[in-house]
Amino acid sequence: MAHSSPPPCWLHRGCRIQLLGYPRCEGAYVVHHSSGVLLGRCSSLAAARLLIDEQILLLRQRLAAAA
Repeated sequence: MAHSSPPPCWLHRGCRIQLLGYPRCEGAYVVHHSSGVLLGRCSSLAAARLLIDEQILLLRQRLAAAA
């Protein structure tokens, strides 16, 4: 019986970065905020962290306004 392990994931500024494909492939990493909001997909871990850094403040403002 083969044991499958969950895909690798990382946390950055309250967001989860999960590897879904082969690294450096288009959309290999998917980024979700802890609220469940999808921030996007990236081809590298560095690009995923940059996406979070660029979007986190705006996302937090939108979530606070919606509350």
